Amino acid sequence: MAVTYESQGKVRQRAREAVRGTGAYFALKAFFLYAATRLKNPNMAFLAFDSATIDDAGGQVLADAATTVYFVYAKKRSGVDTDAYLALFDDATDDAGAATDARLSVDLQSGGNEVVVWFPQGIDMATGVVAKSYTDFDGTTDSSAGDAPDGFVIVAAA
Repeated sequence: MAVTYESQGKVRQRAREAVRGTGAYFALKAFFLYAATRLKNPNMAFLAFDSATIDDAGGQVLADAATTVYFVYAKKRSGVDTDAYLALFDDATDDAGAATDARLSVDLQSGGNEVVVWFPQGIDMATGVVAKSYTDFDGTTDSSAGDAPDGFVIVAAA
């Protein structure tokens, strides 16, 4: 999927609509203040993912070009207690090559859990971004759509 970059104001508006928890909201607010002052307001992209596609065999392609990941948000639905590990890969097509392409894995254990990951200097993704959900930390068992989180990634051009 080609990445379309736009102003931080538009990305901020989309992100605020997607964030539910108070802690995540304030982390997002701090991130955009930081981006405006320290990153000098680069154009960014809001890349949403959902549980119905990140459970697919190869994951969900969020970007098929080089980007820099700055912010990740994920939330599991209430009442879902199967572990879900959200993983991000530096890849343009799928989650293959976990030993070399994996860049992030975070655990969302209980239903309703939220996670925010903010990288002040960003994580460079040389080829793209793929999001995938597993039920184990080493990525051997795919999540089902009911177990996987929904969320988004905020990126800027590499």
